Amino acid sequence: MATLSILRVLRTTCTEVAGTMLMHSDRLRLHGVVLVCTLLLSVHSTVARAAEPAAEPLPFAADTISRLSLDGKPRSLAVRQGTDIWLGYDLERAAVFKTWRAPQGKSGLAKSGFTTRSTGQALFEDTTQAVWELRRGESTVPLKVRYLGCSHRKDHVELRWELRHDATAIKLYERVEQAGVSAADRVARELRVDELPPDDLLLPPAPVREMWKIQDEKGTSTSALRGAGWHRLTLP
Repeated sequence: MATLSILRVLRTTCTEVAGTMLMHSDRLRLHGVVLVCTLLLSVHSTVARAAEPAAEPLPFAADTISRLSLDGKPRSLAVRQGTDIWLGYDLERAAVFKTWRAPQGKSGLAKSGFTTRSTGQALFEDTTQAVWELRRGESTVPLKVRYLGCSHRKDHVELRWELRHDATAIKLYERVEQAGVSAADRVARELRVDELPPDDLLLPPAPVREMWKIQDEKGTSTSALRGAGWHRLTLP
């Protein structure tokens, strides 16, 4: 509002100056009027920039979320959990393709240009191209994946995808707690879905079903996601 008021005052001033100069001197040229107005508008621009709030910092902390491609996978990112655990995500499959523990006293990521390489002890690796699947009755169909984004919250990182088959569109949410987890679990993730038909099951990629322990919101072991509650995945 203050900037708009300044602009209105300067426009009025330019008009009055131009009128006065043209009325009292035939020798003044129009370019003189233009020069005065240009100087006044320059002042306005400087004042407006000073009044603008400082730009907000990027929403990601570099030591928590690395958005550079990881281990040669083009659309990927890495999320840190606790002090030394990292999860590497294949964004095109909505899947963790690697988790690892950073070497003691080191970051766990070796950066080079716009890429990173994981360093440390591998805890889980998925080198397949396995995808999410929808089980409907007796049939199981693969789902198409669309990455929707990543947000750094106060105490966790959240990732979002859309999984689709024909007219069925399911929202998948995953969050990674920033606090460390127990030594028994090693790594922990939480997933939930929106708009999953009540009689359908959402199957994680096969390597996840084989290697991760999946529990529903009641703590019951399962191999699929159903309903809208949070499911906890841990790596024993």
